Amino acid sequence: MFYRPATIDDARMLFDWRNDELTRAMSRSSEPIAWETHLCWLGERLKHSSPHLYIAEKANLPVGTFRLDGKEISYTVAPEWRGKGIGVSMLAQAQRSFCYLGQLRAEIFARNLASIKVAERAGLEVVILD
Repeated sequence: MFYRPATIDDARMLFDWRNDELTRAMSRSSEPIAWETHLCWLGERLKHSSPHLYIAEKANLPVGTFRLDGKEISYTVAPEWRGKGIGVSMLAQAQRSFCYLGQLRAEIFARNLASIKVAERAGLEVVILD
C-alpha cells in the first residue's frame, strides 16, 4: 500500500465516500454534503501548500483516504474495502511517515467500535467522543 496527495481529479470518489451512509453516520456531521459544497471545500483544501489530504492505494486501486490537521488524523476506508485490514495498514503507514508530528490522534465516536479498534491497532492516540 502507498499513499499519494489527493488532487481535484479525486473529487467524485471522495464525494461518494463522504456521502456513504456508514461514513456519514460516524462523522461529526451526518448530513449529506452537496456536490458544490464538496468541490468548494476540496478546492480550498488543495490550495494549501501542504494539503495533508491523501489517497491510499493498493495495487493501483484507491482504498481509502486520510487527512491531517496538525496531529489529528481523519480517515475513511472505501466502502468496498472495509473489513480487509486497509484501515490499520493505512493509519500505521501514516503514523510512520509523519512521526515528526509525534503520535497522531484520532477523535472517534464511542459508537464506532470498529474504527476505535483500527486506530488503536495502528498505534494512534484515540480520543473517544460521546
